[in-house]
Amino acid sequence: MIIRRILRCTFLCIFLFFGRNGWTQDCTGNLDQAKAWFQEGKLYDIPVIIEECLTGGFTREQRVEAYELLSLTYLYTDEPDKADESYLNLLKSDPEWAPETSTGTKVEIDFLSKKFKTTPIFTVYPVKIGGNLSFVKVIHTNGTDNTNDSRQNYNTLAGGQIGTGIDWNISDKFSLAGEFWFTIKNYRFNNDYFMIDSLEALGFPTGDSLIIDYNNVGFELPVYLRYTYKIYNWYPFVYGGYSISYIFNSTAKPSYFDINGTDDGVDDNRVVNPDIGRTLDINRIRTAFNHSLLMGAGVKYRMGYKFISFDIRYNWGLNNVLKTKNQFDFGNGGEQHDIRELTFRYGQVDDDFRLNNLYFNLGFVSPIYKPRRIEKTKWGIFSKIFKKKDKTAN
Repeated sequence: MIIRRILRCTFLCIFLFFGRNGWTQDCTGNLDQAKAWFQEGKLYDIPVIIEECLTGGFTREQRVEAYELLSLTYLYTDEPDKADESYLNLLKSDPEWAPETSTGTKVEIDFLSKKFKTTPIFTVYPVKIGGNLSFVKVIHTNGTDNTNDSRQNYNTLAGGQIGTGIDWNISDKFSLAGEFWFTIKNYRFNNDYFMIDSLEALGFPTGDSLIIDYNNVGFELPVYLRYTYKIYNWYPFVYGGYSISYIFNSTAKPSYFDINGTDDGVDDNRVVNPDIGRTLDINRIRTAFNHSLLMGAGVKYRMGYKFISFDIRYNWGLNNVLKTKNQFDFGNGGEQHDIRELTFRYGQVDDDFRLNNLYFNLGFVSPIYKPRRIEKTKWGIFSKIFKKKDKTAN
């Protein structure tokens, strides 16, 4: 009994496989026959042999070709509503399809295409990742040494970010974009203390050095207007806008190097006593909410119905990242104690500064297609900017 059931299922599967394959072959023949009838002018017979295969007998490419043929047929038989319906189904089968008159596409299809748009209403960036560089722009120099003769400087350190985003496509070229990022930003402070140039020139070490690695962890919400231009499968774009960020964890890792002894060029008697400090909590002297202007450029590349994007962005900080009202509020314990340690143990008083950032972003793009008829709006002048011109109107 079991063997009989197995044989029955096997024969059924074979029958379905070859039956399906035969159906596909028949539908291929139907499409070829419909093309021949179109050339011969037998237009009214075409929908009958095509429509029976549209529910599953065609491949995607054949279905697109069939809907294009149906659209032309209905145009020639003076059935505009059915032509519109067929063309809309074509776009649902292939949202990125576009007529190419240079390759022999009928001019009627080109005019029909002007009545529809396939631009996704929304484009989603499920995952965006990248790296960043931080640049400190000093507003006012502070310090425990003579700041007029300060030898301090800042170095750029690499950070990273991961996030997501979404575009609202206003038109084929313009979109309003919003993103949400988790960011890690780093930079380094260097300073030499108690330097005397005349002795340094003779090879005598005359001061100590301090290195502090700063780290900011937070969230960022940029909003911007994007302009995109299509070149085959490439979509270069530029954009500009505004960003607000929130720092929820800011730390400083100091390293102080106390140099004793001399080096006169003959004998090197220098002794370096390093003081590698613990990581200090400096949230109290950091502005939590910061804002900036941004500008960027990049490119998207189409792979099927998905895209991959790469862009470079620069943010100009607009506010002082140092919270000056807490700068000398050392307190007696907790996080205030860390500020006290940074100042009295390492001789560091943070500068007033803005923070600029350079971002490199890689994203995976998933458009949400919705082919639709172009509707007339009451936007007046704005409709001329954001909507396609209907070339079918005379």
